[in-house]
Amino acid sequence: MRFDRRSFLRAIGAGTVATVAPTAFGGAATAATVITIRGGGADIWNTEDAFHFYYETVEGDFDVRVHNTALENTDPNAKTGIMIRESLDPGAKNVMLRRTPNGAVSLQWRPESGGETVSTTSGGEDESEVDGGSIDAEWLRLSRRGGAFEAYGSDDGTDWTQIARLDAVELSDAAAVGLPITSHNVGVRCTAQLRDLSGIDPDANRDVGDVSVAGSVGVEEGVPFVTTGGASDVTATEATLRGRLTDLGGADSAECSVEYRQVPTEAWTATPARTLTEPEAFDVRLKDLTSRRYYEYRAVVETSDGNRAVGSSETVGTPSRSNGTPPANGPESASRVDLADGFADPAPWLDDDTPVIPVTEPTRRQLTAAIGVDGPRLVVFETSGTVDLEQQRLTIVNDELYLAGQTAPSPGITLVRGDLWIGADDCVVQHLRVRPGDAGLTEESDWEPDGIRTGDGTENNVVDHCTSTWAVDENLSVGYDTHNTTVSNCLVAEPLQDATHHKGDHGYGSLIGNGAENVTLAGNVWAHNYDRNPRLKEGTRTVVANNVIYHYNDGIWMDPDTAASIESNVFRRPVSNQPNVFGDGAAVLADNALENAANPMVGDGITRLDARPLWPPDLEAIGSDTVVEHDLANAGARPADRTAHDERVLQQLRTGEGSYIDGQVEVGGYPDLDVVTHGLSVPQSGTRAWLRAKARTVE
Repeated sequence: MRFDRRSFLRAIGAGTVATVAPTAFGGAATAATVITIRGGGADIWNTEDAFHFYYETVEGDFDVRVHNTALENTDPNAKTGIMIRESLDPGAKNVMLRRTPNGAVSLQWRPESGGETVSTTSGGEDESEVDGGSIDAEWLRLSRRGGAFEAYGSDDGTDWTQIARLDAVELSDAAAVGLPITSHNVGVRCTAQLRDLSGIDPDANRDVGDVSVAGSVGVEEGVPFVTTGGASDVTATEATLRGRLTDLGGADSAECSVEYRQVPTEAWTATPARTLTEPEAFDVRLKDLTSRRYYEYRAVVETSDGNRAVGSSETVGTPSRSNGTPPANGPESASRVDLADGFADPAPWLDDDTPVIPVTEPTRRQLTAAIGVDGPRLVVFETSGTVDLEQQRLTIVNDELYLAGQTAPSPGITLVRGDLWIGADDCVVQHLRVRPGDAGLTEESDWEPDGIRTGDGTENNVVDHCTSTWAVDENLSVGYDTHNTTVSNCLVAEPLQDATHHKGDHGYGSLIGNGAENVTLAGNVWAHNYDRNPRLKEGTRTVVANNVIYHYNDGIWMDPDTAASIESNVFRRPVSNQPNVFGDGAAVLADNALENAANPMVGDGITRLDARPLWPPDLEAIGSDTVVEHDLANAGARPADRTAHDERVLQQLRTGEGSYIDGQVEVGGYPDLDVVTHGLSVPQSGTRAWLRAKARTVE
């Protein structure tokens, strides 16, 4: 959301921040002190941070509590909260109780200076006291007692749920404690509002790390406060939205209204205002809404003495006008490998009431807003073009997304200068191209993007008919400890061999992370990946079928305690004498072919099985004699509407040409696709059939 506030009454200096008693949604409140903190930065994560910090130096134990009433959604991974850090160095040891725009609260920490950051949701799950590592909360509490840190969340500031107790981080007795914010969107400031701060008295604020845009802090005393309520009586075209004025801030009256906008529209529309002279609830009936859309809304008050307050944003989806008639399933894929043939069930949640989010311009802002909605959503494209991710990761953090690249007009959608992470469950991504490249950076930049990756611990995700090239780490990978993942009909090609990876040469294709179970890799082309074609890490259970592996040093690499069914794959143009399937795992191997080379098909360390250890019931092994022509015709994004880069790589596979590359400039540089727009009329019923028809058109 775009945060809208009047000028601050005073800038932060050496003043005192007042604290007030917590208030419930339904109660009146005394005039409060509100802290508004704005900051940029790529993230508070990994080995270095970039953010704005409002803090003081604290000796010994502390117990800090704060109410986060608003956080701008500049990115689903924007965050604020409470932090303690050893120093103001970007790589300093720290512990942070974080809150993201969807309201999830969890604990993260960097145990060593310059080390990797982990959290109760990623890498530090064993420290969590709650299922999934996070809870939904507005109140945050972080304390230190002796050498232990305790993190809590609350709905009301009275009843607290412990999220984690952490003993593993040793911080100096004197440390900086305060309120951080990062936008997770380089060059853009994120705004957070916090109130009811207790336990510290911040007296300084500054940017930490490379934030590109300077942050700031403002404090206002005696300001109004409004809370955004829920939606009710929602129909295809109408909804009742609620708010509550809980604090007039000393004014005699306030004009109360609701602002709303259709996601991902940027501008807000205001409803007519209602005058209130005391704290109470109010509601607004919206009409003339569009069916099957998400609307973001927030309560707003403007007081008689000139103050303005904005509640946190909520979303509501309108249903369809469908009569409930069961539709046909739609056409089959042009490929003999369908996105439903693997272990994953593609978007079982999708129905004719699922809200549709149309992306109307090829910008990072619109795409981020569309995928960031917390709820079932079908994202479609009314535009083609190149989306510059501006050296940032585009992360899907909320479950139940269908990202339908097939709906874009020709020449489709390509993401550049960033990678796409699916850090959620039950998602489908189709017909997109992702080309991170080196972004013009040097080895000192720590620029190491993947292309497409499913997040650790995720379940039931499908990546179908996508192209992933020019990654610095791996082109297309499946995360650790995942379940039921399908990668089908994808072109995985041309990673950057010697670019900006700290390890040097790193031209890698696909890594299937430790503990990943029920992974289907079918109908794909791996081309010009020196290694990991794919790499099956320890504890994985994988089906590798109907694929082409071209111009490689290492083919299918199996770690110990791996099991796989490897069938109907074709290997072409190896550059080493390595066996095509090697390592220490166990596999059934059938009908795999090596063309024009004498490499052994199977290494000595592989245990050959007599029966398939796993196999999805709907997948067909199409035969190695047909795989090459099949995959050449069907792999990658929009096979009937390929761009020059995709066609070039596949033509090299046909002719036996092509080489490894160190940078995208060697093969023509980033694409600048034509921006073509068209309107889409998503039907009120038959959504799945419509999506299949759109896919069939570009396949």
